[in-house]
Amino acid sequence: MRFYPLLLTLILGLGLAQHAHTSPQASPERSFLSAMIAHHEGALEMARYALERGKDPAVKAWAQAILRDQAQEITQMRTWLVSLGGLDPEAHGAMQKEMAAMLAQLKAAPDPDRAFVELMLLHHKGAVEMALEALTTAKDRRVLDLARDIILAQAQEMHAFRLWLLK
Repeated sequence: MRFYPLLLTLILGLGLAQHAHTSPQASPERSFLSAMIAHHEGALEMARYALERGKDPAVKAWAQAILRDQAQEITQMRTWLVSLGGLDPEAHGAMQKEMAAMLAQLKAAPDPDRAFVELMLLHHKGAVEMALEALTTAKDRRVLDLARDIILAQAQEMHAFRLWLLK
């Protein structure tokens, strides 16, 4: 399959990035889930904006998929956090600030469709980096499986976004 060489290239290109939003006292799972919840919440805000302001049918379809898929993952992650000590406020808060800045960039852009796709590329890159870190540190199988799924799904979307930007 052509997708797997792309994924391998992406993973090797990113390396094993250390994510800066982990609290020393929080488990890798707790930090990852807390940061990823804020990351996904940021994506939901961006997707809502793209649906309101965008015009391109492909962009609107991506925004709808993000709303559906990432809302489900947020619910799942919040459920898992109950048994892991709850939300890590440091990891969650730091990521909320990053997401607010990204949303502000989207709102300031003259072309909401193009800005959404360009910013989602960066957004997904961040999620992949976080998920790679979780794959190297987490011990909870649910978290490891989620990290793998995030990498696979978001790498595929990044490919589609790049192709859209080439047109």
